[in-house]
Order: sequence, then C-alpha cells, then structure tokens
Amino acid sequence: MSRFFNIRQNRPQSLFHIGMISFFILYVALLSPSLSAKEDNSQASASVIKRALPIYPKYAIKHKLEGSVLINFSIEKDGNVSDIEVVASDLDGLFDGNAVLAVQKWLYTQPKNKIRNNYVALEFALTDIPNLSQFSHVERIQVRPN
Repeated sequence: MSRFFNIRQNRPQSLFHIGMISFFILYVALLSPSLSAKEDNSQASASVIKRALPIYPKYAIKHKLEGSVLINFSIEKDGNVSDIEVVASDLDGLFDGNAVLAVQKWLYTQPKNKIRNNYVALEFALTDIPNLSQFSHVERIQVRPN
C-alpha cells in the first residue's frame, strides 16, 4: 500500500493541471456556442473600448517562463468589467495577479443588460511561436514583455 502512495506522490503535478485545464475547456465549450452567456435571452452585446494589457512578471522574464490564464468576467450595464475570476492558469498562478489587474481596467460599450460569462485567455509569451494552445475555444490575447 505504501508503494501506491509513493507512485502517486512522484506523479508530476502538471498532469493534474492539464486535466483541470482540459475539464474547464470542455465546460466552457459546452456552456455556450458563442462563449458569452447573457443574463436573459435578449441580444445584448458590447464592443471593446479599452483593453489594458497585463505586465509580464519580471521573474517570468528572467527565468524564461511562459503561461496562460483563463479569465471569466461580466460586463456591467455601464461598460465596466466585474465578477472577474481566474478559471485556470499555468505555473501555480504566476501570471494571475497581473492578468486580473489588467482585466479590471477594461471598458466596453454599454450593453442593454449585464453580460455574464465572458471568457478570455491571456497568453504570456516570450517567443514568436508560443506553445500555449490549450484555450483554443475562447478569445486569446497574447502578452509580451515591454
């Protein structure tokens, strides 16, 4: 029995993260074909007015780390963003704080009603061809260091 526990303890944590990310991608894909569920059945929509990009963490630049953060948020009637939550992320949340701070600054045109469940993947990439394709069913925004 102790052998079973040793095998589990030596299993890489990244397998757990990959499984969780896959689950959330499937969940988001099944949630809505348009990936933005509305508060009611009206055709509420909003367009981007302003999007602040996150700051690439200095630690990640120094250690050449790349990763993604999947964010869920709502757009209020006044166009501001609310209900921001990190759904999935890489590297134990290294990019989460900067991603949330940036999304808080986003501004949209004023929708008729509050628009919930908007998903976006912020991909922190150092290279021209990042290996960050796990969020293929949502809008993806690439973040580069300044």
